[in-house]
Amino acid sequence: MRLELLLSCLLIAEIHFSTSLATPADLQKVIDTKGPFDTIRDALKKAEIIDGIVDDFVPKCFVTLFYEKKTKAYPVVLGNALKPSKTQDSPSLKIYCPDLESTSGLTIILTDPDAPSRDNPKWSEMCHWIGITEGYTSNATLSKVSKEVVKYKAPGPPAKTDYHRYVFLLLEGDNSNLTAPEDRQHWGFGKKDHGVRDWAKQEGLEVIGANFFYAKNKKQ
Repeated sequence: MRLELLLSCLLIAEIHFSTSLATPADLQKVIDTKGPFDTIRDALKKAEIIDGIVDDFVPKCFVTLFYEKKTKAYPVVLGNALKPSKTQDSPSLKIYCPDLESTSGLTIILTDPDAPSRDNPKWSEMCHWIGITEGYTSNATLSKVSKEVVKYKAPGPPAKTDYHRYVFLLLEGDNSNLTAPEDRQHWGFGKKDHGVRDWAKQEGLEVIGANFFYAKNKKQ
């Protein structure tokens, strides 16, 4: 069985058994989908990540992340809910790009478009992480962040702001000389709703993969 199929099955299983904000109809759609990349794209559209945060794109890579807390692992699965207390350290990462023969560089980022809340995103977007990966080879998984351009900032949604979307994006392009945003807020662009789309364009990077989770403060 190809690794791609194994990862697809893992993705579906995780969605079924995770605490998800998806509806039963959404989960059934995962089972009946034409392919795993269609599922990813549909989930990103439903969560208003495509168009709202990034332009429409066709995923090329699976981006699997796990937060580890003591002996347990908490996966990021296309819109499941995670407690902020479980996400204090940067996650482990696995990337698989079945049809990507070579690349000039892969960069993983984490952004919060709902700061301080989705109803009032006046600080949006908030940059939480920019990491450079290394060691990509065709038909292999990649799991190492070799350098942090912006250090990982743990999610910390304020009280009474409901769920925030925390969005991981995989960017392709030369990352040998990336410019870090001057500020985490608005990714340094100084305007509401500006963020990773602007930064990626500035740095000549293209979105080729994504994953996301929801988190909220326990005080609501």
